[in-house]
Amino acid sequence: MRDEFARIEWLKARFDLDPNHDANNVVVGIGDDAAVVDFGNRPTVVTVDTQVEEVHFRRDLISCRDLGYRALVAAASDVSAMAAMPSASLVALSLSAAVTDDEFRELIEGLAEAARHTGARVVGGNLSQAASLTITSTVFGSPISKPITRAGARPGDGVYVTGTLGSAALGLAIVQAGDREATHDEAFIERWRRPPTHERAARALSSLATSAIDVSDGCLQDLEHICAASNVGATLRADSVPSAPGYRASCEALGLDPVALALTGGEDYELLFTAARSAEAEELGTKIGDIIDGSGVQVLDETGRAVELARTGFRHFS
Repeated sequence: MRDEFARIEWLKARFDLDPNHDANNVVVGIGDDAAVVDFGNRPTVVTVDTQVEEVHFRRDLISCRDLGYRALVAAASDVSAMAAMPSASLVALSLSAAVTDDEFRELIEGLAEAARHTGARVVGGNLSQAASLTITSTVFGSPISKPITRAGARPGDGVYVTGTLGSAALGLAIVQAGDREATHDEAFIERWRRPPTHERAARALSSLATSAIDVSDGCLQDLEHICAASNVGATLRADSVPSAPGYRASCEALGLDPVALALTGGEDYELLFTAARSAEAEELGTKIGDIIDGSGVQVLDETGRAVELARTGFRHFS
């Protein structure tokens, strides 16, 4: 069971079978971007995300301020993907001895900045010592109408994505290579350090999306999650995937496959959603594929031939 998603499925089965747990107030449980719990007044969306040193980041590649900002925005994107507005957050920090007071203050400033931008005001948390730096963000949100989950995609729906794909993964690759000669390189690095927030998109999703997920582990893998939850299949057109200006040239300069990076690179924190084809859906995102009967996701090139990719996206424990 050394696979992230196999372990999640086992955990879901384990807790769903707990005879001592009354789940009448649980609207959405384990297995989606966030849980939805009815506390008696209105449903609340709750998610948690952990950023671990040497797993999710290296401190020599990103400032503590950017790290704090990125950590909270990454968690808030799960709430946005459920068509909800972030309202509050709890942050648990485990600090290694290597974190100086100045770095600690910068980390907090980054978290505070993200809280202002997302609306997820920090209202508490925990502070402890550890062997390495970790940031765990719990974000609460209020659904705009009803929560949008990964289940609900229907054959005939279009597959859409907000923004562009691959820029964050390219920014990380540029930083790791230590080569910033291309004109657009700094923009890609900034895109990795400072992911987007999606308050406007979340409002639009609430009225038009049939399913949604945030793109954290790679577009292809995240679309597979939607297909599995909705019991459908999908075709994805590689030539329709949106990218930022200079993306292809910068990928080629680093010897990277621009299509593979856009579909599997991850950390874009854009919103991937399905919806009936409409002008409103086209305005919110770029149509990159279609939901069909069946299972799984097939990537096609501009001629309609299948594209084989070596991997689908990031997985822990793999």
